[in-house]
Amino acid sequence: MEPIMVENEDNNTSSVSSGDSTTGFKTIMLFGKTITAGFVASNEPAVYGPDHDDGRWTIKKTLELSDVNGSSRLLLGRKLEIVDHIGEFNPKRGVKIVVYDVDTETTHTLMLKKWKTNSYVLNEGWTKDFVKRRVLKKNDKIGLRWKEHNRRLEFTVIKRASISTINFF
Repeated sequence: MEPIMVENEDNNTSSVSSGDSTTGFKTIMLFGKTITAGFVASNEPAVYGPDHDDGRWTIKKTLELSDVNGSSRLLLGRKLEIVDHIGEFNPKRGVKIVVYDVDTETTHTLMLKKWKTNSYVLNEGWTKDFVKRRVLKKNDKIGLRWKEHNRRLEFTVIKRASISTINFF
């Protein structure tokens, strides 16, 4: 793709090019300075459309900063219907639970625990297996559902947070 040339008030030209479309990076030449912005690509499928919620996700959550900032846990709230399906569950010790990522067709094992605040959390692998691998960020919307037949929790990214713009002027 050809770069787009722009001129400022002093007739200095700058270019904007699309960069590598597979990585989502954009390189911008503004008044002699090169700026590269974008997101890190992962090997995950794109989330198409405004929202790919098919209505079968029993737990939907818009990720908070504390879910993706390295706190190593996904906070699920005080009521969690899937606990009834898990079987033997010691809230203090927790239970290892299989989490299947339907978007990438990968399987992970996380720990489900109940905190003293009565909130349920998924940890012990959340950051590495989901936040970093799937490049999750604040305001991404995820879905979870229990699949009794497979005895596992299924995960998807329903909607990606919008990319914020940078104002240069």
